[in-house]
Amino acid sequence: MKKRTFLLFIVFALGVFSLSGCSSKDAKEETFTIAEQFGIAYAPLNIMKELGILEKKLPGVSIEWKQFGGPTAIREGMLNGEIDFGFMGISPVLVGIDNGMDWKYATGISSNQVAIVTDRPELNSLADFTPEDKIAILSPGCTQHVLLCMLAKKELSDAHCLDNQTVSMSHPDAANALISDTEIAAHVATPPYIQEELSHGMHIIADGEDIMGEPFTFISGVAMTKFHETHRDWYDAFIETLEESIAYINNNKKETAALLAPVYGISEEELLEQMNYNGTIYSTKLSGIEKMSQAMAETGFIKRAPAFEDIIFDNVNQ
Repeated sequence: MKKRTFLLFIVFALGVFSLSGCSSKDAKEETFTIAEQFGIAYAPLNIMKELGILEKKLPGVSIEWKQFGGPTAIREGMLNGEIDFGFMGISPVLVGIDNGMDWKYATGISSNQVAIVTDRPELNSLADFTPEDKIAILSPGCTQHVLLCMLAKKELSDAHCLDNQTVSMSHPDAANALISDTEIAAHVATPPYIQEELSHGMHIIADGEDIMGEPFTFISGVAMTKFHETHRDWYDAFIETLEESIAYINNNKKETAALLAPVYGISEEELLEQMNYNGTIYSTKLSGIEKMSQAMAETGFIKRAPAFEDIIFDNVNQ
């Protein structure tokens, strides 16, 4: 009798363990994780969060937002299956594809000014930099780094001659370092950090659009092919929600500024000014990818420039 009771207990315990394991897996599958970075380039995502639009389209799905200081952590999270949708500059996506990562561009989100800003009056071109002058970028291979190398190739005949002087920093940290007069001599910056730095009497050495020779998407959204295939309903709902969020911003700039000013910790007036800043465009359109990939191949960031149609999902607005 005791033996039979013991066996029944074991069977029951195993059943509970099995059920709890399934519950944990199901819960994980019902969490949609989205990763972003810092700055007003990500304003459509903040609108999405503040208005809770995605939750309305995906009832029963837990929406989790993560924020990182650069693309490297996002790439690692997507590789590990911890992030479903990531937002970053267009060049880290190309680096990932070149290294065999099975992700594609899903959408654009914004275009905005990228500029090399310095607090040193004597620095007016890359030729003026000394070996002691450090340059803040997000991370090796990021869009800012590629633009810096493109300019170095043009002005100094060596795309990577300043690589040893670059320092990986988030935009907020880089801006603080530049304003605090540290060893950081320049910051490859974006809004609102460009305006903040210029307000402290700094100046722009070069502008990203001038370096590229044409306008380009600055921030793009990416997803793994597996996620696109297994969670197409989530994917489609997210793209639809992003389009709605961008339309809301473009049609309601003042309301957007009022809603997001507390998120960015600035006044409504200042945020509205930044959203209307030269070159700031919110759109799902992807542009400049082919030129960027060609430049990256020429400067050694990637082995070859991929065909554009091979690295985008079918919904992409070109």
